Amino acid sequence: MTERHTLDHTIPAGGFIGLPVNRGQTLRITDLEGKQVVDLVALNAADSGEKLSCVYSVMLNRTWLLTSDHILYSNFARPVFTITADTVGLHYSGGGFCTEEINRVRYNVEQSSNCAANLTEALRPFGIVRSDFDFDCCFNINMNLVYGPDGSMSLSEPLSKPGDYIDLRAEMDLVVGISNCPQDRNPCNAFSPTPILVQRLNE
Repeated sequence: MTERHTLDHTIPAGGFIGLPVNRGQTLRITDLEGKQVVDLVALNAADSGEKLSCVYSVMLNRTWLLTSDHILYSNFARPVFTITADTVGLHYSGGGFCTEEINRVRYNVEQSSNCAANLTEALRPFGIVRSDFDFDCCFNINMNLVYGPDGSMSLSEPLSKPGDYIDLRAEMDLVVGISNCPQDRNPCNAFSPTPILVQRLNE
């Protein structure tokens, strides 16, 4: 089966994009230089009240380690994406994204670049506002959150190498927001954000 690219877009370090993805199309996200986290939110194109849910995805797959052949579900427990390929195999499925407020608390900085602002701008052309998407609807691609035996958790550098990618096949018509995470104050992006490649494929 021959793949046909309908989008082939490089997002610079710290950048973002919003795009429609139709049912049956595949969204491929490639880490060009390695160790880069990508925050992704997805909403039903016909009803923004239905959106990707990390909580339901974990519950219904019975694992937090979401990878190839797993289905990402909506807050209505309907399939949103199927992960059809994944060369990294470790992502964060707990939801959440960096915001100006959390950067202020963690790092004592003002007006910092963050994924909440990126996603807001990415989805604005589709009439979607910040209150339409929440922490639960964000899938943190390549994020490496390490859990300690004492219950602690800490961010570590992603395992992704240059050229690693994840393929997400849409199971409904979607509006997708992608933030190429700009965080440079923790190991999330190995302290140095880099570009990613976003492709939309018809199969």
